[in-house]
Amino acid sequence: MFSATTQMPMINITAEQARANADAAIRPIEQYYRDLDKSIQVGSENGRRYIVFGFNKALASERLVDGVVEQLLKNRFSVEQLPGDAEQHYIRISWEAGEPSRLNAG
Repeated sequence: MFSATTQMPMINITAEQARANADAAIRPIEQYYRDLDKSIQVGSENGRRYIVFGFNKALASERLVDGVVEQLLKNRFSVEQLPGDAEQHYIRISWEAGEPSRLNAG
């Protein structure tokens, strides 16, 4: 609770600026592959046999997720698309036999 003598902090960004920032936000597919590759590497190094990876719906289309799934399948991972929520698309990636393949961005 603020008293009458306490100044409230100022919010400097406008809704219009926030919308412009959101419209300009582009996350290259290569960044998803790097993040996913790192998640698989860390998970496998910690004894995991699978990870669940989320894609922000505001930045990742179903088409992008489908392309990532296709690449994972080419690299011999097992992939299951899980139910999403209001914010994320989710996939479960597993590697039951041997070590996981490294992902390629292309």
